[in-house]
This record gives sequence, structure tokens and C-alpha cells, in this order.
Amino acid sequence: MNQVRWIVCISFLFCFLPQCGSSLELTELPIGGNIVAVEKTGTTVDLKTFSEPVLLVFFGYTYCPDFCPNTLAKIKAATEGFSEAEKKQFRVIFISIDPERDASETANKYVQFYLPNASGFSFDQSTTNQIVKQYAAYVEKTKDGLSFDHSTYIYVLDSQRKTRKLIKSTDGKEVITKAIQVLSSNSVQTK
Repeated sequence: MNQVRWIVCISFLFCFLPQCGSSLELTELPIGGNIVAVEKTGTTVDLKTFSEPVLLVFFGYTYCPDFCPNTLAKIKAATEGFSEAEKKQFRVIFISIDPERDASETANKYVQFYLPNASGFSFDQSTTNQIVKQYAAYVEKTKDGLSFDHSTYIYVLDSQRKTRKLIKSTDGKEVITKAIQVLSSNSVQTK
């Protein structure tokens, strides 16, 4: 009996999982969304004030040795073929998870090194913790205190600043390209 269940499970995986990546689901997710918070510079950040219809929210830190630069490079590669008009349809929002070392200006320069249509923010630790919780992101300082283990999702927000997709670090750049194109064309109904 257990062997039959195992075979059914394996069959399901081989028959149905490959199809999961073939379409782009942009359903509204119950995490993330708009952020209204005061940055370390004293400026209020409200994601709804950005004119771009698509925001790609990413958590990281400027001392990150691998995932942060790789993810930003992937976003850059995914959008290199965009026309000037298409480049105005999205913005990358980089939120530092290391407010002790990352000043607001540093976070902004870091992300703009990769993409000119990006904004980097650093909030105080309490606000950072609230935003991380809102997005259900994982952040934990390593034992050496110099780096972080953190989730590497890109949160795709629509024009209403509702989270419509989580893009994994293992997803291809085509997923980023398609998510921006679909959401910026207003072909997805928002509630």
C-alpha cells in the first residue's frame, strides 16, 4: 500500500510540476504591500507615491557577498532589452536589512550602481523589523555578526501596491521580464 502511494506521489510530481513554471500567476498575496515609514534621513517613504506601475521590492544589505549582487544583476539582465518607455514601467526598491552599517545614501547608491531606476532605503532597526515582518521575509544575523542569512525573494507589487508575485532567486530572468510586462500593461485585474 505504501509503495502505491509513493508511485502516485512521484507520478503527480512528474506530470504536474513541470507545468507550474510555464504560466505566470499573478494572484494577490497576503504579504508585503505598501510601505509607509520614516527613513533614517527623516523622509517619509510611501510606495504609493512612486509613479511606476510595477515595483520590485528586494531585501538585502550592501555588504552582501553573493545573493544581493546576483539578484540585482539578474534584474538588470532581465530588463536590458527594454525600451526607454518600458524602463519607466518599473522601479526596484531595495530595503537594507543592515541599518547599523547601511546609511540611506549608501543603500541608494548601491542599488543604483546596478539599475538607475532604483531606490535604496535604510530605516531604523525597529521599522526594518516591522517591514520584514509585513513581508514575511527571513532575516537573521550570523554568529560572526558581520553578515546575514536572509530570504532572497523579489516581491512584485502592482500599481495598487499589492503583492502579486514572489520571484525566487532560482527563477530565470524571463520570469522577472514577464511579470513587469504583464503588470505594467494593466492586463491583470486588481481588486
